[in-house]
Amino acid sequence: MQIMSRVRRGTAVAAMMGATMVAACGISTQQEIEMGTQYASQINAELPIVDDAAANRYINALGQELAAQSRRQQIGYRFYIVNADVVNAFAVPGGYIYINRGLIEATDDMSELAGVMAHEIAHVEERHSVQQLERAQGANLGLTLAYVLLGRQPSGAERALIDVGGGLYFASHSRDAEREADAVAVPLLVDAGITPNGLVTFFQELLSQQNSSPGTVGQWFSTHPTTQERIEDVRAMIAQQPSARLRGLQTTSNAYQNFKSNLRRYPAPPR
Repeated sequence: MQIMSRVRRGTAVAAMMGATMVAACGISTQQEIEMGTQYASQINAELPIVDDAAANRYINALGQELAAQSRRQQIGYRFYIVNADVVNAFAVPGGYIYINRGLIEATDDMSELAGVMAHEIAHVEERHSVQQLERAQGANLGLTLAYVLLGRQPSGAERALIDVGGGLYFASHSRDAEREADAVAVPLLVDAGITPNGLVTFFQELLSQQNSSPGTVGQWFSTHPTTQERIEDVRAMIAQQPSARLRGLQTTSNAYQNFKSNLRRYPAPPR
């Protein structure tokens, strides 16, 4: 009975979100925030969000350091950890940022994690997800967050439970959108006092993993086109920053190390 209730709720939300997309042209910031709140409410109800006060405190503290440098100060950014071992992250319109546990565990230092978070903030800053919704007016996207974040094709019941009207659109961006987000992320990191080189080293590690164990990073590459050319583009963006601004920037911290250590003790991701 409970399952059927959740199925009906998931289906109703999917229909509501589809209707929202039809009227998506000319979305104002306030409409974007309201729409993002609806999506985030459904996402948080259906995905395995990490429920650990210390972990959530850290990820939001780091996120707010970055968001404080953003130009869309009317957006109230919120950051969540998804208890999934797949390497991925995505941003919902209105400033809701989701980072998979698998991605966090794949980072070697704070600057790599901050680099990904700055990149997702940049998608919100550039309104990439809103633009995708505008282009997708009336489209039956038929894709689910289970596939995007958990790395597997969901069953029929699971699909009805967690389909939020095309969640893949929030994680999947074109090469041009990825380049634009990188260009915004680099100065965002510098302004926050964090080295942007973490973006470069993390992308390099992902490319290496793609060759050695592609299954662990397949979802990232399906939603975030990452190539050696992109890495070189980010290097060039960093080189364009005044050298004085790049001195003394933070790479890691004890708080980051404690955060990762504590997260390892959290219950394993559900199957």
